[in-house]
Amino acid sequence: MQKTILITGGAGFIGHHLIEGILKNTNWEILLLDCLTYAGNLNRLKDINSWDPRRVKFVYHDLRAPISQTTHKLIGSVDYVWHLAAESDVGRSLDDSIPFVTSNVVGTANLLEYIKHYQPDIKRYIYFSTDEVFGPAPEGVFYKEGDSNNPSNPYSASKEGAEAISKAFAFSFGIPVTITRTMNVFGERQHPEKFVPKTVRVILNGEKIVIHGLPGNISSRCWIHARNVCDALLFINEKGEFIGKEFQNDRQHGIYHIVGEERDALYLANRISEVIKGKKLNNEEIEFIDFHSTRPGHDLRYALSGEKLKSAGFNYDLDLDTSFDKTIQWMIKPENKKWLNL
Repeated sequence: MQKTILITGGAGFIGHHLIEGILKNTNWEILLLDCLTYAGNLNRLKDINSWDPRRVKFVYHDLRAPISQTTHKLIGSVDYVWHLAAESDVGRSLDDSIPFVTSNVVGTANLLEYIKHYQPDIKRYIYFSTDEVFGPAPEGVFYKEGDSNNPSNPYSASKEGAEAISKAFAFSFGIPVTITRTMNVFGERQHPEKFVPKTVRVILNGEKIVIHGLPGNISSRCWIHARNVCDALLFINEKGEFIGKEFQNDRQHGIYHIVGEERDALYLANRISEVIKGKKLNNEEIEFIDFHSTRPGHDLRYALSGEKLKSAGFNYDLDLDTSFDKTIQWMIKPENKKWLNL
């Protein structure tokens, strides 16, 4: 029997990659719910190879408001909900926290209230969270699913709040909730404010690369291509655990980490330069800026353990360096430079 999935934030960078993966790997009908902020762009969908408008329906809604009965009639019954819609920029959250609280916490509560009242037969709700809920990871530490959260900024705090309200609806109402946390995602058609496309644009323009940190102490993240994220979500959707009242004392049950490979910002900048110019950056092309004085509220390192998902039988198809190089090569093709705002 054919399934239907509702993806919130489906016009965003990660969301549209999930739609691409679902179109390729399933026969599901897809409902795309989005309010089309600066980060949402429906043109992303028309740009993917597997685009099939017969299987994708767009419903406009801002989750800061409750989903009405009229909007529900546009949506209809769904089998799965993947909730990605969120404000997701640390710097913006430091300037003004309120949009993050209303979009990420209130928005999640509005979606769960809708599921509670209008989608009684839903088979899985996945809340898409972030490694940043743990706060900074000391060198050598990789946080596991059940470790305590310790967010450092309004963005990550709002994601922790959305995790908590999702768990509460699982415990109180039996909604089949699963939470995933992932790392820094990259790929085609990413918003040009993000590190990878921004660095590509700066190198193409012959400008200096700003690296946060000092030599020997540079900001580090785990990086993963969006297609790997989609593959992991499809696996978890089929085989993953649910958070539930009977597991309330098991903090890791129903939570999965979708991990990447750790690299620091200088490594990635040099790799981008090698793809574009055939050589690493020289010292004159780099400006190091002390991390803590220039980025208050940001953390130097994030890291997650991926052992739980691996032990469940999932393996990533794309390694970081191969997928990263192919993404940069795609970005600099003349027909794709529009996604860099060039």
